Amino acid sequence: MLNKKNIMGIIQDHQDEIDQLEYELEQARQWCMLESVKSLSNRLAYLKDNQYRYKLQAKAWGLIEKV
Repeated sequence: MLNKKNIMGIIQDHQDEIDQLEYELEQARQWCMLESVKSLSNRLAYLKDNQYRYKLQAKAWGLIEKV
């Protein structure tokens, strides 16, 4: 469950996964792995969207200043 105690950890976990997926996506593009590119792009978009929502909530709770 999302709360003030765990939201920053969730945001960081998302950022860690985003960083890893961006690296994998670059590798997939270099090797022209179209199926992988599509799959990784979809997962990346999902994570970025969720992370943005969590950041908005953290800002509303006064835990961060910028989104």
